[in-house]
Amino acid sequence: MFFLYAIPPVLLLVLAVAAGVALACAGQIYVHRRFGGQDFVRHNEVGGFIIAVMGSVYAVVLGFLTVIVWQHFADARDLVSIEAAAATDAWHMSIGLPIQERRRIRKDVQDYANVMVDSEWKLMKQGGYEKDADIVLMDAIGAAGNFVPTNFGQSNSQSGTMEQLAIIHDDRQRRLSTNSAGVSGFEWLVLLLGATCVICFCWLFGLANPKTHLLMTSAVTIVVVSLLVLLFELQYPFRSPVGVNDDAWRGVLQHIELMQSGMQPDMKM
Repeated sequence: MFFLYAIPPVLLLVLAVAAGVALACAGQIYVHRRFGGQDFVRHNEVGGFIIAVMGSVYAVVLGFLTVIVWQHFADARDLVSIEAAAATDAWHMSIGLPIQERRRIRKDVQDYANVMVDSEWKLMKQGGYEKDADIVLMDAIGAAGNFVPTNFGQSNSQSGTMEQLAIIHDDRQRRLSTNSAGVSGFEWLVLLLGATCVICFCWLFGLANPKTHLLMTSAVTIVVVSLLVLLFELQYPFRSPVGVNDDAWRGVLQHIELMQSGMQPDMKM
């Protein structure tokens, strides 16, 4: 499905809606010509009751999955913000360490942010990740963890830095796991079968004006297809163009650059 994520979301929505409406209208025209439109008029009352029940059940399932996917998307966005904030905090927390360890950790944090912007976000669109990020992060953890503090200030700085680096490590694992967990194929099958039944059931009504009937069927199709496209775009928060971008990491790099250009000597690498 990677090629579908390469299509701009608006274009994908337009194509999906156009295809859905065309198929729905073509099917309705065929059915009514095959069996005769007046044959369905006598069953409108019964059909209306049945489609109300069927539509309600499908709406519950579709709405439930949409809420779950939306929450999944929101959690991924928050996860990136926490990870980026922890990187900035780790850069600052290392201020109490000796200059050699401080420079090493700050360089690793800056390199990690660069890896996020330059490669990992691009790889996540294909479901992958950047191995160099693990190496850079573990180097920072090693620099902080292997240092033996000689006073309380260094000890506090070491503890704070290690805590933030651990947050970066854990949140990155959660982010990568989130990027591999979407709506399952079976769930998509259920949704598509339900959508097909709801739309096809619209064909089993009869109206005096066939064009009005086509408009009603088209409206149902547009709503159902639009929600399915929305679900598709949100299910993998880091693969879709409407997904979570790398702005948080660009903000980290801008903050580090600002600190480097300042007058405070402790903010230098």
